[in-house]
Amino acid sequence: MAEQRNLFFNVMTSGKQLDIADESNRDSVVRYIMLNSMIFLGCTLLVVFGLESLERGALVQGVFDLFMAFMTVVAFILLRTSAPYMLSAFLTVLPYLGLCAFLAISAGEQASGILWMYSFPLLSIFLLGKKPGIVTSGILLALVSAGLFVPGLSPFEFASAFSFRIIGVYILVTVCTVVYEETKLTKDRWVAKLTRALKAERDEIAAMKDNLKVGLFMMDRDFVIQPQYSPVFEKIMGEQSLQGRRFLDLLSNSIAQREQETLVDYFTMIINRSFDAQMLEDINPLHQFSYISLGTGEEKILRCTFAPVEREPGTVFILGTIQDSTVEVALQKQLNEEEGRRSEEMHALFEVIHVDPRVLNDFIEDAEYEFDRINAILKDKSRTSADVIVEMYQGVHAIKSNAVILGLTSFGTKLHALEDELRDLRSREDVTFQDILHITVELDKLMKVKDGFKDLIDRIRSFNRGDNRLQDEQVLVTTLQKVVDKASKDLGKEASLVIRSIDSRVFEHGPRRMIKEVLTQLVRNSMYHGIEDRDSRLAVGKDGHGQIALSIEMKDNQIIIQLTDDGKGLDFAAIRDKAVSLGMIPPETEVSDRNTLLQLLFAPGFSTAQTANMHAGRGIGLNLVRERVKEWKGSIKLQSEDGRGTAFRIIVPLEAQAMQGAVSA
Repeated sequence: MAEQRNLFFNVMTSGKQLDIADESNRDSVVRYIMLNSMIFLGCTLLVVFGLESLERGALVQGVFDLFMAFMTVVAFILLRTSAPYMLSAFLTVLPYLGLCAFLAISAGEQASGILWMYSFPLLSIFLLGKKPGIVTSGILLALVSAGLFVPGLSPFEFASAFSFRIIGVYILVTVCTVVYEETKLTKDRWVAKLTRALKAERDEIAAMKDNLKVGLFMMDRDFVIQPQYSPVFEKIMGEQSLQGRRFLDLLSNSIAQREQETLVDYFTMIINRSFDAQMLEDINPLHQFSYISLGTGEEKILRCTFAPVEREPGTVFILGTIQDSTVEVALQKQLNEEEGRRSEEMHALFEVIHVDPRVLNDFIEDAEYEFDRINAILKDKSRTSADVIVEMYQGVHAIKSNAVILGLTSFGTKLHALEDELRDLRSREDVTFQDILHITVELDKLMKVKDGFKDLIDRIRSFNRGDNRLQDEQVLVTTLQKVVDKASKDLGKEASLVIRSIDSRVFEHGPRRMIKEVLTQLVRNSMYHGIEDRDSRLAVGKDGHGQIALSIEMKDNQIIIQLTDDGKGLDFAAIRDKAVSLGMIPPETEVSDRNTLLQLLFAPGFSTAQTANMHAGRGIGLNLVRERVKEWKGSIKLQSEDGRGTAFRIIVPLEAQAMQGAVSA
């Protein structure tokens, strides 16, 4: 049936390749169909009339009719060649003009032949166009008028009134046809102009759609993707031929089943227009999400927006836009990291400029010493993992203590975090190589921060070392004073550092770094565990302002360090209770067994503080003091009197200093 329709259409359009779906071709298709219909009908009538005329002896009329029929056949043939359309149209219209003129003049039965002329303006103007149609219609009007008004030309005698009515109606039909044709031409021009504008706009939209970096697509109520979508949509989704596939199925690798149910509710709200556009955008579950392609497995960061589109009354679709923001998000993350790094650098610079360059330089040297010490420990294959962790813990604690003293809060916070990790590792029995490697990586990051301090010093001012003995003594006093000041501020206590005596020869011959490190820990310990707050001191009759006294002497080839405070002394009951809770001593141990309890103070991890913070509670400070003094073949004596204070006496032989120097060399 379809083949028959196609055959009929090809015959009626003379085999021309005309797409009837194209608006610009429809007028031509109708003209070809009309012309072919007129050829078939006109040729048939002319042949019938010609044969009938020959049969009744009207030879001239018969030959004329058959000749005009022949002309329509020629027109039919020409219409199927490359000859102009107008040629076939004239070869068809002119014989019809002659036929109409003949029928009008010959009148026919009761003058019915004249009625044929009324169809001529319609056909001629439509097939030939306005101007040629008017001319041919005028020719027919002249021929018919001659037959009506010239006596003897027509065998039928017409009354004048009837003749004028015939002419008037013909003119009316012609005028109406011209008006209609002009109106149609105007409409066609307007439609053509609008079509061109729409085509241009459509082409522009198509070009924009094809070149957009944002994917555009439409979904129906079942979330099925419609045929028209931008090419980049497939590229973003990493899938081909998305037409007819459910959008939710494409997200099956990316969002959980519960989230898909939420998404269904969201799309339903869009279709039903439950909320305004801004509200829907605010609650968009796919504003930014991680997408994993079903086909390639590639992971991307995508952003989506959705809006309702009503194609026809009652039929609502969802217009979706989707954008690959992977590079943008990665760049933003990089910018944020860079901004964070710059912020840290500026914060570090602000902290550093408040530190005396000599003190800061001394801190850097001590930090480098501790880092080098840790590196040496890591390379020592003879040490167990537990020993390595303890040594690293002590070194990091020493660096952190000095950083906090100087107000290098950012650096101290990083060291404090690393201390947390080391503390956790110390409590574990199975420390793996990966654990050590992680700590090593973190140490390397901290070393880079430390190296940055060097650059900051160079950028601020040059450092003139001056007399070494004076500098080392001054740096030590400044550092210890900072310990007292910072602890006083943090704890709300009042105390001062009193230097009773410092033998400058100690810094020339003695272990400067050890002395500074040990005294830093002891002064900190006195401030946090010994010196009371003002109200407590006043309540027991003490001066509200505490005091920490220091003396460093060199006598009988020994360095003698004495540090005393006038605080509350050691709480042996609290020491015993904490040691029992940690399982370090049996419960039956008496408080009077002070030697045993004093030894516990120097054990790793032991502290009477209730909580650990940046300043105390780790139980590593006094343990670090014991280990450092032990390295220098020294000894520690500790005395405490309840309510009167605590005294540390450290003796280091100079022979040990010489031996350590030889080892270091």
